Amino acid sequence: MKEIKLWLDSYDDIYSDFDSRNYLKRRISEDFLEELKNELKNDEQLDGDIILLLPKNKRDETSEKIIADSITAYFNKQYDFHKNKCQGKLNKGVVLFIIGFVIMLLNSWVSFTYKESFGIIFLRILLEPAGWFLLWAAFDFLFYDYQKLKTIRNFYKQLSNTMVLFKTAE
Repeated sequence: MKEIKLWLDSYDDIYSDFDSRNYLKRRISEDFLEELKNELKNDEQLDGDIILLLPKNKRDETSEKIIADSITAYFNKQYDFHKNKCQGKLNKGVVLFIIGFVIMLLNSWVSFTYKESFGIIFLRILLEPAGWFLLWAAFDFLFYDYQKLKTIRNFYKQLSNTMVLFKTAE
């Protein structure tokens, strides 16, 4: 069972130094998220909890409940955002592919159906690069950009399925 244990000096290590709001509204620190990413880098699946270790004299159980809820809500919100973004980008890539393919089919049909004239040559000059551009843009997105988006989505999906616990560091 893979769990993540992180040592904290105080609760403020979780949050951005520039955000002075209360724990429920504060932004999660990029450093904290990077540590989570580093912990998950070698292991594909997180099936345990996130355990945050603090010195005994710095612990406050009331704040810990609020912080744990805040972190969980943040992970869930980010997962939903990235899931929707991923789906939207996938749909856009598929639509680009379909439009490019249809333009290439139209170009082929025009080439074989009509005899060469200025209008037909001009239409082919417009259609062919447009079709290739849309196809390559769709492939580029589907094979490269979409994979990056899926990685971020999966990161937040794993985190959204975990519990955040606080323990005393020994």
